[in-house]
Amino acid sequence: MARIFVVDDDEQLLRMVGMILERGNHTPVLESRPENVLARLVTEKPDLLILDVMMPGVTGHDLCLQIRKNEQTAELPILILTARAQPIDRAAALESGANDYMSKPISPQDLLARVDDLLQRFGTGHNEQPAFTMGVIAMRGGTGCTTLATNLATALRRVSQKSVALVDLSPSVGQVVMHLRLQARTSWADLPDNGHDLAWPAIQNSLLHHQSGLMVLASPDLPQPVTAPAGAKTDRILQLLSSHMDFVVLDLPPLLSPAVEAALAQCDMILYIVAPEVIAVKSAIQSHWALNKLATRQETSIFILNQHMSQAQLSPETVEKGLKTRLALKIPFDPQQQRALAQGEPLALTESASPIGTSMTRFAEAIYQRVAAKT
Repeated sequence: MARIFVVDDDEQLLRMVGMILERGNHTPVLESRPENVLARLVTEKPDLLILDVMMPGVTGHDLCLQIRKNEQTAELPILILTARAQPIDRAAALESGANDYMSKPISPQDLLARVDDLLQRFGTGHNEQPAFTMGVIAMRGGTGCTTLATNLATALRRVSQKSVALVDLSPSVGQVVMHLRLQARTSWADLPDNGHDLAWPAIQNSLLHHQSGLMVLASPDLPQPVTAPAGAKTDRILQLLSSHMDFVVLDLPPLLSPAVEAALAQCDMILYIVAPEVIAVKSAIQSHWALNKLATRQETSIFILNQHMSQAQLSPETVEKGLKTRLALKIPFDPQQQRALAQGEPLALTESASPIGTSMTRFAEAIYQRVAAKT
């Protein structure tokens, strides 16, 4: 049973939502005056907030932003209800800091299912088990590392329906937001540099919300020094994400920076992306030993062959011979990827039968089953 705060200026709808929650064995706290909400949330400390958008004096989006900025309420799970049902309305709700969104009219079953999901994902504060963290890296740019990291993260979210964070650690204007058609209103550069000053509410306020439910910690939109973010800062960010998320996917830049070193030390699995090209294979061979030595926690490191160009210089067999190991995954050229990037829609979400969509979905299913078997 959870204590759930409901805010709506429509008294009839407010009572209806309250009755639905009572049937689900929850305790509703009803409030029709939005100006009272912040003070009551601080004193009454509910487990979850259900918030209407269109209210007199203040919108639900504005109120959501205020809640996220207050350290005492920043971690509160928020479900927004609205009569608006367009994709732009869902995006606005998530951008304001809501954890989920439902359009009216609502059914009792759907509302209770959504409430229970939010309580399971966010209501306990810290996870009993740390997140399963995967680093995706290629020590040569242009091999499709960000494409695969983004598709893996979105596929994991769709397959598992668990909390998934995608972190873009590039210091030189990362591309994750472009792949997801998000605006980088915040990034890791906005977080305190001193790890001792960094707490979960700051991370939560910096996460971008994709319509799939995926959460993104973006790279800044202006280039940073190659040493950014600092190793201690990176370590603290990943520790906090690990204690609040189920899965973390890291899109790592092709360099041995303090951030990459700290990230590799946190990984349970490392995915080395290699293209079927002579230079890419040589780079992978030279960097694999050094990178693996830094990954003190990882259980598994694997190579994934990604044919990002229509013509391959090398066959998969030749690549395996050069690497002296088996390829865990071989992804054929996907002609739909250019369109997917232009539209900001990962193929794992929109074209699951495509080469990238199929490969990442199957891989995500295997990872989810592996993690589920251990819990």
